[in-house]
Amino acid sequence: MDPKLLNYLERLPLFKGAPQPVLTKLANRVKILNLTRGDFLVRKGDASDSLFVIRTGWIKIVAEGPQGEEVILNQCGPGQLVGEMALIDQKARSNSMIAISPTEVLEIKYDAVLDLLNEYPLLALSFLRDMSDRLRFANAYIEETIVWSQHIAAGNYDFVQQRVEESQSTIVNTDLTYQARASAFLSSFFKMVEGVKKREESLKEQVQQLTIAIDEAKRQRAVKELTETEFFEHLQTTARRLREDRAAKDRKPPE
Repeated sequence: MDPKLLNYLERLPLFKGAPQPVLTKLANRVKILNLTRGDFLVRKGDASDSLFVIRTGWIKIVAEGPQGEEVILNQCGPGQLVGEMALIDQKARSNSMIAISPTEVLEIKYDAVLDLLNEYPLLALSFLRDMSDRLRFANAYIEETIVWSQHIAAGNYDFVQQRVEESQSTIVNTDLTYQARASAFLSSFFKMVEGVKKREESLKEQVQQLTIAIDEAKRQRAVKELTETEFFEHLQTTARRLREDRAAKDRKPPE
């Protein structure tokens, strides 16, 4: 058993207060994973049998948008826990987790966690606090998504584009508020707004051109309908006679 690993586990807030013999057993069952940038820790749909503690580096949790685009749901860094939600229902992974930097991760099988909880039940409070924090962030994420969507629906693209420009960092500062972090993650998804705006402007231009074409067609039809009436023919006949009379008078020699 690696003494440095045991020391690391003892210093984690998640295992605060756990007896050393209990943590020693846990350390003996920990598997160390090393990831490079872009490596998947888990993929959506994978079986769930482990949770992970990030020792160094950063992981992003992502979902896939309707057009296959990547939607960042969260980022987690050193000392944080990921993959623990499935400990409750043990369903398949609902999202993918990808390293965004060289990352070292501690993998702990669920059966090891359950053994640890049996020996030290107070540890469940640490898990609950972590899950509570994750749920609070999810709530803030949903609220921010609604705000952004309302601006887009109203055609206020400048609001979204400004937020996107303000969020250029790959790794988001964990000291930010839930709302600020959610905005930073949403920016990667809502970059599509620029394309939506361009398509809308193109459609407006096409509609304007179509309107002009329709107006011209209406004008031509109205002219045609007018020139085919008996009244218009009478006007033309009268005008022709007036021109002929005037021309005849102009040809008549003075007396």
